[in-house]
Amino acid sequence: MLAATLTLLSRLPLSVLYGFSPLIGFVLYRFAPSRRAIVLGNLKRAFPQRDIQAVDRLAREIYRNYADVTVEMIKSLTIRASDLDRRIKISGGETIDHYLTRDQPVLVTVAHQCNIEWLLLAMNLKFDYPLEAVYRPLSNRSLESLMTRIYRRFGGKLIPDRGVVSEVMQRRGEPRLVSIAPDQAPNWQDETYWTTFLNQETGFFQAPEILARFANYPVVFVGMSRIKRGYYQADIHLLAEPPYPKGGHAIIEGYVQAVEAQIIANPADWFWFHNRWKRKRSLYG
Repeated sequence: MLAATLTLLSRLPLSVLYGFSPLIGFVLYRFAPSRRAIVLGNLKRAFPQRDIQAVDRLAREIYRNYADVTVEMIKSLTIRASDLDRRIKISGGETIDHYLTRDQPVLVTVAHQCNIEWLLLAMNLKFDYPLEAVYRPLSNRSLESLMTRIYRRFGGKLIPDRGVVSEVMQRRGEPRLVSIAPDQAPNWQDETYWTTFLNQETGFFQAPEILARFANYPVVFVGMSRIKRGYYQADIHLLAEPPYPKGGHAIIEGYVQAVEAQIIANPADWFWFHNRWKRKRSLYG
């Protein structure tokens, strides 16, 4: 029922779907107080120099943008390739092509900024090899099925996070794009890198560092910004390339700095709804 309803809605023009955005944003802001408290708390810690009125204005803008991305995700079920290509402008693609033409796989790092689902779909259209996205499987089977359906539309693939290291190692010599978005909080069992991020000590997945070093992948970061409603710019930058020196955390630290710069430039487009700083660093490391 859910899949059929969303598919039917997705056939509406985006201009019509955006008509639902104000209602979605209002309902989320007014009737989910615990989530609103997380957003406001995250913003206060990240931007301590802003007064309460400025934080509240930013929060409302975040909700408006998130509501737009929500209806854009619905549209992903039926959006045409030509329309998606028109709405996502990607620059710096020659950085990735440089490696792919040499049969070299590339690790693509992104963040939960703007509409990364559209970004990953658009990258499938731009490059000769499909993009394989590392993700955490959902407990809701209907949503899991919808997400899988969306990512496969233009040849993409999903790789469950728990099996990503073995899967990458088995195919380490194949030219491919593997994407990962490690800017959300790691679980307790995940190997964690601790650093200062948005004015507070923050833990990050070490997956980009581990995968790049194990498989000898070059690493790029794709930053995303909003041009206007429904239109985005994506810029590809090289973060690191082999051979890698032993030790250190240059790859993940480079990623952290790139994500932070992107958020500071456009804070209303990051996913602040996640309880990002719930986990604290253990006294024992």
